[in-house]
Amino acid sequence: MEVFDAELWAIGVALRKSVARAEALRTHGVTTVAVSSDSQAAIRRTAHLDPGPGQHPPRAINKHTRALRAHSIEAAIHWVPGHTGIPGNEEADRQANKAREDRGYTVCEQIYILAANRARRLAEGRTAAKGKWEADKCSKHYGYRLKGKAGSKRPIAMTSVKSLATRFYRLMSGHAPVRTYLHRFGHREDDKCWWCGSRTLQTREHLFRHCSRWKDQQTELWKAVGKATGWKADRRRHLQISELFPMEGCNRGVMDFLAATDVGKFPPKLAEEPGQVEQGQG
Repeated sequence: MEVFDAELWAIGVALRKSVARAEALRTHGVTTVAVSSDSQAAIRRTAHLDPGPGQHPPRAINKHTRALRAHSIEAAIHWVPGHTGIPGNEEADRQANKAREDRGYTVCEQIYILAANRARRLAEGRTAAKGKWEADKCSKHYGYRLKGKAGSKRPIAMTSVKSLATRFYRLMSGHAPVRTYLHRFGHREDDKCWWCGSRTLQTREHLFRHCSRWKDQQTELWKAVGKATGWKADRRRHLQISELFPMEGCNRGVMDFLAATDVGKFPPKLAEEPGQVEQGQG
């Protein structure tokens, strides 16, 4: 609990106990109950019921004040400087220190009033939960690698070398150095395939199915897809390339195809144009 919250809570407790003893106080001729606090911020907050930080205790304080007034007893909240030798303030400080040292008290979970305090507690909870999860699930030396059975179930692309995984995810997202993509943004004069030299559009569909440069590798790819899915050739022919990447069972075949080809790369003669390469990858 923050100091601001604790001060408001203490004022409310003092008034609540006064309400419980209101009849006895009136019998002894008490007409005013004075509560002293060394927190000016808390005292200012009790003066209004506007929504905002610390809005709950002031409502309770207002309720207790009205209850005392029903017994013809007024409530007054005064500010006193802290740690300046005022007997009541020093006694309250002594009792608080004694309770903290002896721990002879019952801890009551209170609502966190300040929005910033609640946000901090939530952030701390998330950080602690994340640390606990990583300690339990992740490799000791590589925080991004899951360990045990969970790690063995990661997508194949995540276990490969970075350059190959980069090509996989670029092709998957449609933001790979493929000529139709580069031509759309003005980085190439035409959108024809640079691998087979035909006048066919260089799309993912062309590269994975029809490009004559990679015929043998395409045959192996679609055999692997058929083995992973159990689909016949007719059904595989109707499979969209955009649907192929999310199929985890087919990831091994796709990665082997990329490793055996240069699909997703620039051809050597174009790789010498660094400006175009960088723009094409954006």
